[in-house]
Amino acid sequence: MLSLFDNKYYKSTGNPRKLVVFIHGYNGSPEAIDYAVQGLREKLTDCVIVVPRAPFVCEKNGDNLQWLSFYKVDPEVRFRNPDASVEEIFDIFDHLGDDFAEIGMQMNAFITEQQKTWNVDDAHTYVMGFSQGAMISVYTALSRRTLLAGCIAVAGIIPGKSRLEKEIVSKPPFLLLHGKDDATVQHKTLPTTVAWFKEHDISFEVYEFDNLAHRMNDAEMQKVAEFINS
Repeated sequence: MLSLFDNKYYKSTGNPRKLVVFIHGYNGSPEAIDYAVQGLREKLTDCVIVVPRAPFVCEKNGDNLQWLSFYKVDPEVRFRNPDASVEEIFDIFDHLGDDFAEIGMQMNAFITEQQKTWNVDDAHTYVMGFSQGAMISVYTALSRRTLLAGCIAVAGIIPGKSRLEKEIVSKPPFLLLHGKDDATVQHKTLPTTVAWFKEHDISFEVYEFDNLAHRMNDAEMQKVAEFINS
């Protein structure tokens, strides 16, 4: 039986009692985030990390992948423009609600598939993502019918919030991480993301990192490991 997505996994030492599904970003691949995955793997115990591969060729770069298109609602890539307001940036991602809902449903099916493979339940399963993958992880965790152990969003933003607000059925604890020099998913959006979590009574921790652009670093992976190992 073929998996929903082509994927690669990284097994830590011991028998895995926990599962982490780590979703790569736009214009990315499992290989593109390997540096972070391997760094995280070294810090986890009794855990397996599974990295699904996006099914679509990236519209920006034919050598990489995407989960969904940004260009169809933002052909000028306004969300990266420093002059774009936070409200405009959120509105751009709000218009992608149907796309995030679809991939969130598929990702939840993938998580269930992986749980059967590794014999791990929801109480020991985490979904994690970077950039577009972070947005997908947020939508996936909140719309999942059963409560996950946690969700980690690195350099993300609330996706499709108008639709997502109607589909929240689970509220696992969240870990939000963002670089202060991020000019792609702009750091200035983070306070609005934090306010949204508070408004919806969702438990979260948030950490910001100096001198970090749109990339992951070891300090972030340390925070992730502490969140999962606790």
